[in-house]
Amino acid sequence: MAIAPTNLGRLVATYWSSDEDSLIQQLRQAGLVKAHASNEDLRLTFRKARDEHKALPRANQDFNSPNERVRVFLEPYLTDKGARWAVPLRSLDLPDDD
Repeated sequence: MAIAPTNLGRLVATYWSSDEDSLIQQLRQAGLVKAHASNEDLRLTFRKARDEHKALPRANQDFNSPNERVRVFLEPYLTDKGARWAVPLRSLDLPDDD
């Protein structure tokens, strides 16, 4: 089963191949993660998502993207806006400032 897309996942996908600090900067600039979340904690969420994705059977990797999977690991660090951006499908209709 495929993971449904989110606004958060789209932003993460844009920076997923960049260095982790660029992704963290984008999440912070967009107001999606709490100010007290450490950069190291955020980096660990990216690594968990990548590791979990790599552990999937190859056939399932096409239907489960690590950029969407990371929202599960980011959940404790998300602001209210970040949580809204992590809602599958419904978040796609949100404006960038919400």
